[in-house]
Amino acid sequence: MPVRTAPCRVSSLVPLSLLCAAMLLIAGCQLPFGKGGSAVKPVPPPSQEQCLVLALPASGPYAPITAKISRGARQAQQELTAQNSKIRLENIDTQAADWLNRLNALPAQCAVVGGPLQTRNYSLARSSGVLAQRAFFTFLPALEQGDEGARAWRFFPSRQDQIDALLDFADDGLGIRAYGALYPTDSYGVHMTSLLERTLSERRMPLYKAAYDPAAMDAWTDSAARLINPTQQEGSRTPIPQTPFQALFLPDSWKNMNMLVTSLHYNGEDRLVLLGTTLWEQSLSGRLVSHADKYALAVFPGAWSPARAPKALQGSGHDFWTALGYDFVRFGAALALNERPTSGEITARAGRAAQAMQALAPMRWDSAGQARQKLFIFQVTPRGKGELDMERFRQVRQSAIERTALRMQGLPPVDEQGKALVRPASLPGGISAGSSPQPSYKLRLPTQR
Repeated sequence: MPVRTAPCRVSSLVPLSLLCAAMLLIAGCQLPFGKGGSAVKPVPPPSQEQCLVLALPASGPYAPITAKISRGARQAQQELTAQNSKIRLENIDTQAADWLNRLNALPAQCAVVGGPLQTRNYSLARSSGVLAQRAFFTFLPALEQGDEGARAWRFFPSRQDQIDALLDFADDGLGIRAYGALYPTDSYGVHMTSLLERTLSERRMPLYKAAYDPAAMDAWTDSAARLINPTQQEGSRTPIPQTPFQALFLPDSWKNMNMLVTSLHYNGEDRLVLLGTTLWEQSLSGRLVSHADKYALAVFPGAWSPARAPKALQGSGHDFWTALGYDFVRFGAALALNERPTSGEITARAGRAAQAMQALAPMRWDSAGQARQKLFIFQVTPRGKGELDMERFRQVRQSAIERTALRMQGLPPVDEQGKALVRPASLPGGISAGSSPQPSYKLRLPTQR
């Protein structure tokens, strides 16, 4: 509540100047005059309400994503309100032609903006000058060159975050020092492979590459062969892989994985650690996967883990997008901005406010305002995805390496007790055992002799 100004009364015992000074200290006494005789208005106390803005498309193909983000945001708002925090949420529809005007019409205290979600809308905000008026934490994997930490900030995992997570897992966790990439020639595949190659170069590790045309599926097996370079023993049609690396990067959507992995098996390679991207997460979340054992050595990064979800986001219907809205509101409230300060101050506050995030993988901002998110690593499971069990993964990988070694010597595979196992007459997809090796990492083993 505003402080009422106590009037200064003249006392015959106390001088007027001393009396008013004392009352100013105790009750905020305001002098009835100022320079030139004009009245000085009382300074209102700072508002305790935090106003946050979501600049997202309310219609079009991204509308379902906006609905999820908004759902998570409202959940966080309700929780903070129950904790006596006043959170005001303003929604700006970036599909509206006048969305920038609507944003400009909001009071300055609505200083923190979540979004936009589309690059074209960020470009519009950038060219209009509105980035200089509010603190934008975008839901984009990258900003224009030189913008991040200066004009705007990122509240979203980057493609570099994905590469770093995969290499931390494979290099630090498994000791893998040589990598391959089998990638499509579309812009995403080329860009992700370039990022991997640059990062490996910094770590002084090699990358062996082969590209394929996404529209020519019948040639994918040949692309895999260029990497694996299989040979055959005399009198046998079983390919023997000559792969010079231990992990293979596959920057493509999940719908193409069955054919790509089959192409690897056809060329004799079933012991590689397969590295996917967050494209897989979008397809695997909450979905059943047939023949999941085919991908026992496949992993991919992600920012959202249901197993780590706060109570408010547990249960069905929640995913990365609801978690994004939930954490943005918690983060934005912790920023405690009622105006846009300097970029350096925003970055400093972001570093402290990151502790308020509860739903997504840990995020931090360096002194230059560059965001880094330490993504989780997931495995493919019959139920879609599950967090990596590192010890189990090492065991499965070691089993795959040992069984492939037996096959390359012309010996039958064995179970954990060392007993020989019967090869099936055919492999999934109708490929005969004589022309392609049995996947050596099968979790459900064939019947013993």
